[in-house]
Amino acid sequence: MRIDTISRPQDTIRQFILDSVNLPDLDDDFDIFETGIVNSLFAIELMTFLEKAFNIKVTMDDLDMANFKTVNTTAQFVLNKQGASGV
Repeated sequence: MRIDTISRPQDTIRQFILDSVNLPDLDDDFDIFETGIVNSLFAIELMTFLEKAFNIKVTMDDLDMANFKTVNTTAQFVLNKQGASGV
């Protein structure tokens, strides 16, 4: 997957999820875990992707599913991590 660094974090995160699951589209507030579309193994894949795509470090303290349940919450998590690291 090519990452467009100019796009909003939501766009990059949404595309990663769509590339990983069988959905034609994804609303940014759709809870991907509650609905069973993805599982905890996917959460690990998502965190690894976020670290690489956004140059952040996901720590043990960050391992709260609330940070990753929707495109919007995941994007906010990324923005918070980037702000904390001075990016």
